[in-house]
Amino acid sequence: MPVELRRLVFSEEEVQAALINYALRSDMRLPSASVRNVKIYKKDGLFASLVYPPNEEGEAREVEFSEAHLAAAIILYCRVQEIPVPRDVRKVLTQDGNKVAMTMQVHYGDQPKKKAEAASEAVENAQAESAASEASSRLDKD
Repeated sequence: MPVELRRLVFSEEEVQAALINYALRSDMRLPSASVRNVKIYKKDGLFASLVYPPNEEGEAREVEFSEAHLAAAIILYCRVQEIPVPRDVRKVLTQDGNKVAMTMQVHYGDQPKKKAEAASEAVENAQAESAASEASSRLDKD
């Protein structure tokens, strides 16, 4: 059976907008300063940080987002921008320079999957979707 691949690439500015939007809707505290830049990097998964100018004491300030939060931010950004993202597809985030790419895989028919892999993907997708939905619903209440 065929597999459909769809890849969305988000610029640094779009990733920044997605992270700020997600943070505000998730009641995360952000410094009250302009973001200097966004860092995308691999640790135990793909991470992103909003980098702010040093505070008055000269201390560097960064707000780090785990892969699950980054995925939720990207999914929420797609919802806000009315970019369709199916719920029941495998979503994989990758780094593309200082951009983030989300690849979606749609499996048609009875394509075999390893049970552990399928369960892990389902949990990860559910967590990201749940976080994005929760953040979205908070804005709807306001």
